[in-house]
Amino acid sequence: MNTHSRYAKGPFVFVCMVVLLAVLSPLAGKAQGCTEQIRGIIRDKDGAAIPGVSVMLSAKDTLSATSDVDGIFRFRDLCPGNYTLFLSEVGYAGVQRRLSLPGADSIANITLAEGTEQLREVLVTGQKRQEIATIAHVELAGNSLLEVRGKSLAESIKQLAGVNAIQSGPTLSKPVVHGLSGNRVLLVNNGVRQEGQQWGNDHAPEIDPFTADKITVLKGAASIRYGADAIAGVILLDPAPLPEQKTIGGSISAVASSNGQMGTISGMLQGAFDKKLSGLSWRVQGTLQRSGNFRTANYYLFNTGMAEEDFSAQLGYKWKFLNLSASYSQYNAKLGIFRGSDVGNKEDLLAAFARAKPITPDEFSYKIDRSYQSIRHQVFRAAAEHVFANHGSLSLSYARQQDVRSEYDIDLPYTSDSSLLFKPQVQFKIVTHTLDLAYKQPSVNGFSGIFGISGSTQGNVYSGLRYLIPNFRNYGAGAFAIERYETGKWMFEAGLRYDYRWLQVYQRNPTSLELYDNTYNYNSVTGTAGVTYNFNDHLSLNANFGTGWRPPSINEMYIQGIHLSAARFEIGDSLLKSERSYNTTLSLNYHTDKLKAQVDLYDNEINNFIYARYIGVVVNSKGANPGYQYTQTNASLLGADITLQWDPIKQLTLFSKTSLLRATNKSEHDGLVYMPPSRFLNGITYHLPQILRLDNAYVTLENISVLGQRYVNPDADAIPPPPGYSIWNARMGCAMPLGKKTLDLNFSVDNLTNLAYRDYLNLFRYYADDLGINFTLRAKLSF
Repeated sequence: MNTHSRYAKGPFVFVCMVVLLAVLSPLAGKAQGCTEQIRGIIRDKDGAAIPGVSVMLSAKDTLSATSDVDGIFRFRDLCPGNYTLFLSEVGYAGVQRRLSLPGADSIANITLAEGTEQLREVLVTGQKRQEIATIAHVELAGNSLLEVRGKSLAESIKQLAGVNAIQSGPTLSKPVVHGLSGNRVLLVNNGVRQEGQQWGNDHAPEIDPFTADKITVLKGAASIRYGADAIAGVILLDPAPLPEQKTIGGSISAVASSNGQMGTISGMLQGAFDKKLSGLSWRVQGTLQRSGNFRTANYYLFNTGMAEEDFSAQLGYKWKFLNLSASYSQYNAKLGIFRGSDVGNKEDLLAAFARAKPITPDEFSYKIDRSYQSIRHQVFRAAAEHVFANHGSLSLSYARQQDVRSEYDIDLPYTSDSSLLFKPQVQFKIVTHTLDLAYKQPSVNGFSGIFGISGSTQGNVYSGLRYLIPNFRNYGAGAFAIERYETGKWMFEAGLRYDYRWLQVYQRNPTSLELYDNTYNYNSVTGTAGVTYNFNDHLSLNANFGTGWRPPSINEMYIQGIHLSAARFEIGDSLLKSERSYNTTLSLNYHTDKLKAQVDLYDNEINNFIYARYIGVVVNSKGANPGYQYTQTNASLLGADITLQWDPIKQLTLFSKTSLLRATNKSEHDGLVYMPPSRFLNGITYHLPQILRLDNAYVTLENISVLGQRYVNPDADAIPPPPGYSIWNARMGCAMPLGKKTLDLNFSVDNLTNLAYRDYLNLFRYYADDLGINFTLRAKLSF
């Protein structure tokens, strides 16, 4: 994929600015006399807002909306008359309400009661309820999701308590949940477990966040439902439900940022048919993103541009009690790697560590040269669900994923063969097939549950001019059961799962060049038990204990060489054992109209915890790099996540998010490396009164303070942890009705004071500062 040449004729951000100007233009007039609106808030029986509910308004035409993160939906520019409101959500009884405009009932406060009855007049499919109900979780949806559009997945969810990101420069980042990342945090995108080159801190998820209408982070052991590896949590990316009434609609989003002169355009179009094609619906979506060299407070980071091209399509068909769906997505990216990490010898490496400013060119360019990554990820999914007369359901899904990752080093290969000059130093191609069968038990006398089996096969072919990891093939199978019982104020939950994995690694003897293979068999049981007690309509307590396991990944066992993107020399250990996690979480939730609070406490004890131990500078023919050897220890991760929101008056919101973690290497009685230091996010939002037909206008100022990582031995890494820092961010936004369209606007400034700092979880802190000030304008036109 030659992404650079495609955009070589001009700055891509200019195109995005043109789109922004077009989107900001008045695109539609308002019909005379049709100025009424219907606004509603959807809550459950405990008063908690329900986001993601599909709402339909029927009169002469049928309009649709979706409740936001606060449970709010709105229909604007309505003419006087009689309307029928339809609401339905999986796991709740349907609601049908008649409204007259103008009238006092234009404000609809709706409570959805738990149940399984569905409306017969209009079929509406809402988003799924959380299948592990007693585990702590947080969500990003609605306006909160709009405010992070254009950022990577990991950067988008950093604002959530207990969630962070580990980075290799400004373009490569992976999510961190309760201090853990990589294969310990599963990604489930549109119902498919993401399978790529997940190992390595520099292998960012191959996902376009624009496809998600809601992102949910499960904080705790979720291996019961999603299989081995999920010992820290799961990140669910759910698209909006496909439309079911005859309609054509969609959205256009444009993002322009000053830092990196980044531009993003994303569009979505969807519709549904009637008559002979009734029940058939569709959606297509695509994203283009381009940026050049990013800038710290004082200098540019040379060769840190990126280019991304994504596409996805979905089909859905509903006939009586049968639901069929198929989807395809493609992710393509070219990610530059900061040139300042490439050094020739040990003296140069130590000098780079000590240097306040790298000696790379201090200039802006869209050009992406070596070193860089090129990634192409494809996913196909087909699924079928049958809903029985007793409201139970049986679902079957199949997915195929192919991930091709190429990494190009700065040095051209030493060869007289011109065909090899421009090939990647390392390349991986991994193909994964998964099959899942699940039965959802109907709610009977307080009992409900889900049971299922799953299977997978995966093969990875390594090629390139340098050795890094061997080829391998693995097979996996699992079976699980989760049962839930609700009575009065209590809810009890328990689950059990068994998983088996077979791994075969193919190698060549470096002396005799003879091929041979090693075979590994892993199997274990995971379990969960939890309880929820609702003290009253405002206060509830969740307690959950889960035990999970994770076999060592291929890089932890066999890597031998330079990890280009992370600028590290890594050595594996084929004798590593499986990790075993014992995770206890306690979550207290309190909410009223003025105050919302969530406190999550957790204790994750991990036996045979696998980590990379620093062994000093390694010098070889390529140059000098920090060296790391994979090894094991027993670890303890104790932490707390605290989220508060207080509305002292109608126009004012105060919010606070605190993440605390103490991670201990129990074998050495010391802190674990690469664990997030304490993080505090505090801010204030002022909600402006309605001005010039602008809805939900607001201004926010927030401070993010990160302490220095003092609970780790300074000699446990190549350089000591950097000091803490405190940065300020500001943003403002509003929604503007344009006829039957809606224009959402957001403007933000990150690192308002242009502070120079280095973050402990950025692996390129050895060589350069983190990003400086960044102005971003976002616009989304929904039609």
